[in-house]
Amino acid sequence: MKDKIIYTIKKQSLIILFIVLALLIDLTGVCVTSGKFYIRYPAMYISVIGLIAAVALFISSQKARFVSLSVALSVIYLLDAVFIVIYDMTGTMFEFSMLSLKHDAMNIVESVPINFAFSFVSLFLLTSYFIFGSYVHAKLPVPEKGRKRLVIQSSVLAAILLAHALTIGFTDFSKARALVDKIYESSENAYVDYGIIGNFTTEMYGGLFATRNVPLDEEEAQDLNDFVYGQTSVTTDYTGAAEGYNVVTVLCESFEWFSFMADISKYPNAFNCSEEILRELYPNLYEFYDNSIVANNFHALEKTDISENLSIIGNYPLEAFINYAYPENTLSYSLPNILKNLYGVSSNSFHDGTNTFYNRNVHHVNALGFDSFTSAEAMGFDNELKRLGETNRDGEMIRNCADAMFPTDRRFNTYITTISMHGQYTYRENFAQYYDKLDEYGLLPVQEGLNSDSQAATALRYYCAAAMELDDAVGEIMSQLRTRKSTDGTPLIENTLVVLFGDHYSYYQQVTNYAKNIYNSKTENYTELYRIPLMIKVGDMSGQTVVDKFCCTADILPTILDLLGIKYYSNLYYGHSIFDSEESILYSRAYDKFITDKVVFVSINKTIYSDPDVDEVYMAEIEQRAREIMFKTENVMKIFKHDFFAGTEGDEFNLKMRELNHL
Repeated sequence: MKDKIIYTIKKQSLIILFIVLALLIDLTGVCVTSGKFYIRYPAMYISVIGLIAAVALFISSQKARFVSLSVALSVIYLLDAVFIVIYDMTGTMFEFSMLSLKHDAMNIVESVPINFAFSFVSLFLLTSYFIFGSYVHAKLPVPEKGRKRLVIQSSVLAAILLAHALTIGFTDFSKARALVDKIYESSENAYVDYGIIGNFTTEMYGGLFATRNVPLDEEEAQDLNDFVYGQTSVTTDYTGAAEGYNVVTVLCESFEWFSFMADISKYPNAFNCSEEILRELYPNLYEFYDNSIVANNFHALEKTDISENLSIIGNYPLEAFINYAYPENTLSYSLPNILKNLYGVSSNSFHDGTNTFYNRNVHHVNALGFDSFTSAEAMGFDNELKRLGETNRDGEMIRNCADAMFPTDRRFNTYITTISMHGQYTYRENFAQYYDKLDEYGLLPVQEGLNSDSQAATALRYYCAAAMELDDAVGEIMSQLRTRKSTDGTPLIENTLVVLFGDHYSYYQQVTNYAKNIYNSKTENYTELYRIPLMIKVGDMSGQTVVDKFCCTADILPTILDLLGIKYYSNLYYGHSIFDSEESILYSRAYDKFITDKVVFVSINKTIYSDPDVDEVYMAEIEQRAREIMFKTENVMKIFKHDFFAGTEGDEFNLKMRELNHL
């Protein structure tokens, strides 16, 4: 009996070693992403490995087994490596909806960090298998053939297929569960839960099983109806301050305060010069800053497409990238659709990037409600710039599109997404004049050397030079608004609301980490990493008003509606007007974190950072805010999934909005 067991082990040694190494490679991936060397729910991954092993049993040649299993092990390694790169680069795990970004992948990758710990261990394991298999495969017993062996192999495969099917059957693929539970989860990320390949398999099944725009039953429809109309907005001291105004919203790519300001206490590695010099370099940004409402405690942590949507529709579901998954949905509560429904206002969107990037050419018009989307292809840019690795210039975009952006014969809503400050931050010939200006004042010189600080310092130079292009664009916007006059002779600036905000901190090449000297959550002022600009100019206002309360990207649309004097159904929006006494909480869909200016946490049981001033009373308040946004998110996911506002529901919403605003 003993000899028979030893013989069987030898015969199946390539399969046994494959199973062991496949588990070790995935466990190594889990360890480097979460610090845990275990998988909480390993059934999915084990069943996948089991299926590969069971298929290998049917291969009667040890050499063919070795080659096949080597390929399978290499694929497991490569998949793990790719998902670890994504995690290290963005802080997010793989999800099925990421497949929608495949065409844009190279446009949004800012770096490809190699995880050396994973690579070293996994390549060692992989190489060991290659060496072992190459050396022993010819010496191993040849698997027998025959009906009995085929029955055994088929039974093993059937048993593993059944186990895999049961694993699928007992896995909850729905992300529309009671999301409030997320606040109390103890695990840090799903790689601990399922493993990397297990998570990939689970996401693929979940995506395949997902349904879109399915009809609501009567009870679900009533629940959503109660949610949508359950609460209306409150009045603030600024309600109606821009009533009847035009709206210009400018999403400034990777915009940071340190891009044009000096503050050694907050940005120790950025500008170290007088404000007078910076006012010469960035005159238009300073003029805007001096004469606007400054949200001094505004935070953001999303990718551009999510920040863009949050500022236009005020919410975002968890289970999909909506630009791709729901580009044809009806979003009656977006700013363009509300302004069109209430006042017949024309809305137009502009971005000096490519037409199809993030599917904006479809999503902005069909779902968000813009009358048009204008991209770089229609702006008269020199296409040679792409070949040279240059970036289109924001100021040139404004000059080329001024007539469409700022019409004088009608009220308008214009949304502008910039690109000049988008990473990577390297030398650009068309920004040479800005490098010369920095050199003229001896600021941010190129740093020699290959160490990380030298590279970050040089990237910071190119980033701040790009901010001069944004300064030019802001100056051009304000100049156009001052010189253009409506049909009654009023300069547009007098009845236009201008919102200027950053979509996220400048994570490209760790520019923000370097400038703020914040590299991890052990840093005393860690949440400063996510504090970026939001400035609002109401007409031709003079002087500065500072709002110090915590606010985030989800607050932008409620603030615009508040200033316009438009009452709205507040359950639809994750945030609050920045003038409201109610504070929001930032929930990052991209990074799966809850954030305020004092705490960062994955769940109440997994705090990443906590300010020394945080006490139980504060955390109880934060817990309630987190519960509120998860409740809203759960319902928003249903709204998207069922396309709730299509047809009569959209007509009813438009009617109720008109009644709410006494129109």
